[in-house]
Amino acid sequence: MKLATFSTDDNALRPGVIVDDEVADLGAVDGAPASILTLLQQPDWSSDAASLVARAPRLPVSEVKLHAPVPNPAKYMAIGLNARDHRREVSVRWLMREPRLIGLGAGYFIAHPRSKFPYFFTKATSAITGPFDPIVLPKGTAKVDWEGELAVVVGARIHDVTPATAAHSIAGYLIANDVSVRDWQMDNPTATSLAKSYPSHGPLGPWMVTSDQLDTTSLELRTYLNGELRQRGRIGDLIRSPAEIVSALSRFCVLEPGDVIACGTFAGIGWPVGRFLGPGDTVRVEVDGIGHIENPVVPYRRVDQVETDERAARVGQ
Repeated sequence: MKLATFSTDDNALRPGVIVDDEVADLGAVDGAPASILTLLQQPDWSSDAASLVARAPRLPVSEVKLHAPVPNPAKYMAIGLNARDHRREVSVRWLMREPRLIGLGAGYFIAHPRSKFPYFFTKATSAITGPFDPIVLPKGTAKVDWEGELAVVVGARIHDVTPATAAHSIAGYLIANDVSVRDWQMDNPTATSLAKSYPSHGPLGPWMVTSDQLDTTSLELRTYLNGELRQRGRIGDLIRSPAEIVSALSRFCVLEPGDVIACGTFAGIGWPVGRFLGPGDTVRVEVDGIGHIENPVVPYRRVDQVETDERAARVGQ
């Protein structure tokens, strides 16, 4: 099943299920949950959704706007350095071009020579945007980067669980682009969350494919910049699997239905080669069995102005 959040001309967000080239409008069914998040908070959410689909009117996907499947989770978290090829691309050439990385890295390893915990960080949920919405460049920055990733959506309230239990607690999977402002990330060792939380820097979608429909070990992720392949990796090659990530994170905090967790990026980001996003660029991230997200890059605008421009564009179509 593919769970989606969409809107029509009235701009109200509605829960839906993608069926071929149509979306079943769950929000039009009496007694249906008001959102995908509300649906996931129900104990039998999967069977409830399947029952609603049979009674829901259908709309062509081409005639609706898709939003992030869970646009307002309680938490959006991620893991860093979870792919071996991404770790290897931290080369001497990269360090020489970014001397501040040497100082930050040296200070970190002196202070934490044998780190016991994974490198987790948060993204502000206000960074979340839709699968085809623009990525806005912050004012006064020059090093905005892409990171194509698979992300999981939690489907149960869990705390300190085993990987096996975590696997059963994953509601589904979607595609993420962990857009990162490297100018800010290099400022100090704790600036990672700030560098990844700018409005529009959390594209998610295009829908959530339920976990019973995917074998993540065989999936491949690909990221394209302006049509050029920049990242390619198998989810099964990640250092920690999605279930292991969820299990590890559940040790430190309670995870709740709807929480989003990005599973780590592969080699091919822009930072090591000095290629960063600029106006007119387009980033496309694909994952087998899910689909793709594709986001144009635009110059700085206030968030409210971006929303106004998008509404005007839809009216003019």
